[in-house]
Amino acid sequence: MFRPPSLLRRRTLAAAPGLLAPPFFCPLSTAAAPAARKPTAAVAVLWDLAASRPPTTLPLYDAAVRLHLAATSYGHLRLSAAFVHPSHRLPPLAAPAATTHLCRVCGRRFRARDALLRHFDAIHVREHAKRLARIDSSRGGRRVRLAAALSLKISKYEKAARELTEGADAAAGVATPAGELGRAGVRVALTRTPAASLLERAQQVLDEGSVGCLMLVSGKDELASMLRVARERGVRSVVVGGESGLARWADVGFSWAEVIAGKARTAAPSVSGKWRDRDVLKRLEWRYEEEDDEEEVVFEDSDGDGVEDLVPKAKGKPWWKLDSDGEDSSNGCRC
Repeated sequence: MFRPPSLLRRRTLAAAPGLLAPPFFCPLSTAAAPAARKPTAAVAVLWDLAASRPPTTLPLYDAAVRLHLAATSYGHLRLSAAFVHPSHRLPPLAAPAATTHLCRVCGRRFRARDALLRHFDAIHVREHAKRLARIDSSRGGRRVRLAAALSLKISKYEKAARELTEGADAAAGVATPAGELGRAGVRVALTRTPAASLLERAQQVLDEGSVGCLMLVSGKDELASMLRVARERGVRSVVVGGESGLARWADVGFSWAEVIAGKARTAAPSVSGKWRDRDVLKRLEWRYEEEDDEEEVVFEDSDGDGVEDLVPKAKGKPWWKLDSDGEDSSNGCRC
């Protein structure tokens, strides 16, 4: 006995209830939230180390790295330059009460630096040599897979070894501002007039038109005129060193404490959004442009003062003469 078609239809719809639901009844939770737009403008960082110094509790290398992190949140970093006086020296770091030395490979802490060095040489140097020997002894595809699997550990070891070597130089008194900033990826220029050199370099950057955001790390009020020029040319300006009055002339300003704490990087999306909204409103702004297509009024003067030579004459007879005047004059002549 065959089943009626209506029963088969009801069973099919019960097995696939999604066929009955219209597309506009889809749950809203499955919709993906729009991703935040990442700034694409080029950023130039210009730093006057004599006018804006980071806190002494933070090494100069770490301060430069955090400054770069704040700058990259406003776009891609195109230029980073610092102007240092030749006589500038690094201040002594304020050491905490209980100083501990951390191993960047395994995370162990040591009270003495010598104990850290012995631990690093006895364990991690040997492990690194074994990894390299395993990679060298492999061939073909196995070598490629093994190198990819050990690449993270190798890079971690190389970074820790580099920090230990540079830390030994700093402990011996070899560290200089130029060396610390150069290690962080900052171009250092030694000059006896850092403020004037920074102003000249900033003017050169604005003339080139290669950046859309200019970050100044300075506290000199003489740079206010240059910030006004940047605003006229549509270049955004960020000032680090909120203790000075220079931040009033910039689009946004932060102190070193806010940069180190990460507040400058957190505020970047909202600040960039405000800049984009301002640009859109500026493009949509209606401006009245006065047109010069006004009709010229023609005067005719028979006094002989030369006004009729200055004003272009109208074609035809004057407006005060009527057609009947010409006819009457012609009739009078006939009489």
